[in-house]
Amino acid sequence: MSHTKVLSTKTVFTSTFFKINHVEIERDGKRFEKDIIQDTPISVILPYTKDGEIYVISEYRDALKRTMLNCIGGKIKPGDDPLESAKRELVEESGLTAASWKQVAVWEASPVMDKKIFVFFATDLEKGEQQLEMDEKIEVVKLPIEEALQKIESGDIYLSAEIAMILLFDRLRREGKL
Repeated sequence: MSHTKVLSTKTVFTSTFFKINHVEIERDGKRFEKDIIQDTPISVILPYTKDGEIYVISEYRDALKRTMLNCIGGKIKPGDDPLESAKRELVEESGLTAASWKQVAVWEASPVMDKKIFVFFATDLEKGEQQLEMDEKIEVVKLPIEEALQKIESGDIYLSAEIAMILLFDRLRREGKL
């Protein structure tokens, strides 16, 4: 196994949600530099019914310039823990509250970026009112799991974390672990 030593780190850009660090590294006698993005961690939630229906949202995403189906979620605010964030985001984006929560995973978004994704499944749902932020226009969509799987296959659901969440949910549900 190689020995890696960080020689220096300099923040070259900071925004509200992320920063870019210029890092000088030494590994196996070689020195090199990299720019590493540190992004705010997020909580993502897949709410589901006992009948195997899931809730996702349809929202226009400015970065991708299109409306897409994705899971409910958002940035973890400083001082919040991932579950607090998940509960807040579920209410804000969908108007749903859940009595039962299960953290099923913690993923990294990319091997070249520092961004944690805390994955939750939530059930025993009650409907309420969305509490959208100023820039959000979100439609809540309830799908049978079979339809969600078809939307992955057809490319209508195409973000990697969403695909992984839905596939994990389907497997755990079929194995009777939910």
